[in-house]
Amino acid sequence: METDLLLVIMCVTLIAAWWFHLLLKWSSGHRRRRRCELTLPPGSMGLPLLGESLEFFARIPSLEVLPFFKRRLERYGPVFKTNLVGKDMIVSLDPEVNSYVLRQDNRAFQIWYPESLKRIFGAVLEVTSSESLHKRKRTMVLRVFGPENLRLVLLRHVQGAARSNLSSWAHRPSIELKEAVSSMIFSVTAKLLINYDASTSSAGELWKHYDAFTTGLMSFPVNIPGQGFINV
Repeated sequence: METDLLLVIMCVTLIAAWWFHLLLKWSSGHRRRRRCELTLPPGSMGLPLLGESLEFFARIPSLEVLPFFKRRLERYGPVFKTNLVGKDMIVSLDPEVNSYVLRQDNRAFQIWYPESLKRIFGAVLEVTSSESLHKRKRTMVLRVFGPENLRLVLLRHVQGAARSNLSSWAHRPSIELKEAVSSMIFSVTAKLLINYDASTSSAGELWKHYDAFTTGLMSFPVNIPGQGFINV
């Protein structure tokens, strides 16, 4: 009995110490933000520790822009500050700003990855984030998804996939449009990148694994049941 009570006390103490550490970390970051407030765009950092993550990760049954972005675009404009998954960040919805950032080739801006991505890929991520390798990857992506290939190859694949899927959907009483369209786009992309045949019996399983993987990429990096990171 005394041993059980001691274990409970130790667990409560460890949890309290962990929360206290997180609160101190958040408070320190909050003070730093206050000192450089004049240099940051408008916005809100949300709740302590959680930031604005709860609203950001709220699921919506549609293909339109996330309400999280729509509300902040109306309130703050196309560039605003926020805190997601425990990280302070600046979000840009401005095409000109985004184009400028992408043209810098890691000179004026550094490549940043969320903590969940670092936990998943580890040291591999550090190697692949080098400037030369980043340029090669970008060249490969543009070769497949660039304007010329988009017109000559990709559009034909998309049209074929659309006809096939529309024919399949016609025999169903109802479909979840967002998931169905996402699965179709995934099939086309997988065919172009790795020559994967979406008509195989394992295609559905591959899509489920990919969906779970992408959900876990932008999530809190903690293994809690029901939380996206634990499924990656």
